[in-house]
Amino acid sequence: MDIGDSKEINSKKEKNVETPKEKENFFQMIISTLFKSSSPDIENKRRLKAIAKNIAKTKYHAFYKSNTFELTPQFAKLFYDFYRLVSPSKKIFDNQENETLFKRQIINYSLSQQQIDILEHFDQQKIIEMSKKISITELEKQIELDLNTFTMDFDGEKTEKIENLYKGFIMYKDFCSFDYYILLKKFKSTLKENSFTSEPLFEKINADYVLDDMKDFVVIAYALTDNSIDWNPLFAMLKERYGNDVIQIGTWKKIITKINSIRDSKVLDYIIQHVSKNPEYQVKVSFKSGSLIDPYIDSIQTETRNFVAKIKSNIKEDKTTSLMTQVFGSEPTQVLKYYTQEMNGIFSKKQLTEYMYTDALNYLKVFLVDFVKKNIREFFDVVVIRGQWDSALSSPISNAYQDLLKISDKISDLDESLADESSIGMKIKTLLPKTAHDPGAESIINRLVEDANDLAKTAIVTSTQNLILIGRTIKQLIEDYAKPKPVIVQNWKELEKFIDVPMKDFSVGIYKKIYYFVQLMQTYLTM
Repeated sequence: MDIGDSKEINSKKEKNVETPKEKENFFQMIISTLFKSSSPDIENKRRLKAIAKNIAKTKYHAFYKSNTFELTPQFAKLFYDFYRLVSPSKKIFDNQENETLFKRQIINYSLSQQQIDILEHFDQQKIIEMSKKISITELEKQIELDLNTFTMDFDGEKTEKIENLYKGFIMYKDFCSFDYYILLKKFKSTLKENSFTSEPLFEKINADYVLDDMKDFVVIAYALTDNSIDWNPLFAMLKERYGNDVIQIGTWKKIITKINSIRDSKVLDYIIQHVSKNPEYQVKVSFKSGSLIDPYIDSIQTETRNFVAKIKSNIKEDKTTSLMTQVFGSEPTQVLKYYTQEMNGIFSKKQLTEYMYTDALNYLKVFLVDFVKKNIREFFDVVVIRGQWDSALSSPISNAYQDLLKISDKISDLDESLADESSIGMKIKTLLPKTAHDPGAESIINRLVEDANDLAKTAIVTSTQNLILIGRTIKQLIEDYAKPKPVIVQNWKELEKFIDVPMKDFSVGIYKKIYYFVQLMQTYLTM
């Protein structure tokens, strides 16, 4: 073995030898671990003592006296400076608490000129004016085109900028709206709100008095340190909207720099941990604003479409009322007993399918009984039966008239089938109480009501087609009657003695009634 090997062996031995100091540290570690696990209170006091030392090391150590748990006038002055700077902005937010209004202001500020122009089209008064100039169909098409153009302008880049602007606005609003006055009043009870003529002399207080205020503040303040926020567009908007009532952008950036410094020092975190005697306390900063653009677009679309739908409904209602007056003179008697709106009230409460054609079917039944079976029948008996004209021309009107009489009976049958004593009506009545707990009962009722609606619609459509045929034939006959030498009916003069009024007036009166009634039915079929 040479000298080199001997030295290497000795060196290894020396490394494995433990010094008395190392042994002492080892035992201290064991003792510390044992006391830590057996005495949480001692460990908590040790950690609080360490936190107090951390506070003393920060540049803001003058804020807090850890030995007495007191906040100092220097701490109050920090909040007083914030209070003085944000006071004008705080008044704005206190006077306008409507969050929706702020959102609209931010979005409207970000709109392109094209969007601003289109937005005017959605004004309700403008829509009313348009409805007077163009048809409701054209109005609906124009509004949908405008909505689509307006929405498409919100591309990804623009949406991100608006969302960022809104995020910054909320942070600014929250910081300005913090209740600095209530916090500062605890440092000086005679402090006057929004009075900044002279700086008050604050007193030190027990920090526990404002512990909750500090917890709220750090969450709001630390949010401002988000580097993704571009404050320049926000303050340009605020300046344009509120003038000198907002903080100058330079002053605002100094505030953020101050808060960044305070956050980096962790002094407020340490103070809260020390005062609450909770070393585990952590400030949790989160920002949840949700989407701004999507609800805005949905709101614009819903409001605009609903208003157009309301205009459309009013136009149809006015038209229906006018046509009904032309046909019946006033609201006709309710002759249907079971296929009615009254029954729909019961269905609606249980969220079931409703009878769709209650008014139309009732009007049809009244028209068939009071007009077809009287006026049209009289015309039929005189002109069709007694008239001398080609049967190939008279057969269609004859068949249509007979079909109308059958439909009148079918409407009565449909209505009676829904009576409580009839099979269908009894089934509906029996199943209604079970719908709350039996989906099968709900399904059966819906099917039965849909079947009734199908029958009602068929009656209306078929009757309307027959009346159109009769009306067209009568129009041809009116024109034929006016000719010096009639072509269709050969004996007009002879037929006039069977009616009490002039043939032309009689025929034109019937034609007008049919024309208005067909239009009335068509308004319900297009709803």
